Amino acid sequence: MENMDKIIVLVITITAAFLTWKMVFNFYKQRFHKIFAHIIAIMTASFMFISSMILFAPKNYQRGVTPEVEISFMAVVSVIAMVGVLYAFFKYIPSMKK
Repeated sequence: MENMDKIIVLVITITAAFLTWKMVFNFYKQRFHKIFAHIIAIMTASFMFISSMILFAPKNYQRGVTPEVEISFMAVVSVIAMVGVLYAFFKYIPSMKK
């Protein structure tokens, strides 16, 4: 069952990173060359992956003693909120200026 927690956390973090990459890439490919948009999107998605993995890290981790990840309601809500804020920034706010 311990591996199931790892799989769930990995799916959540990879999904959040992919959604971040897709939103950022679609936003910047209209403004810059595709290569630069891709580089910006990869960097942003990497930061999203790292920050969401940090949310699931246990507070007092000891190698071999405590689990490597802890699924909590607040961590899942935080990841959803981060992706939601990025969605609002890259989808709705730019269209409000037109």
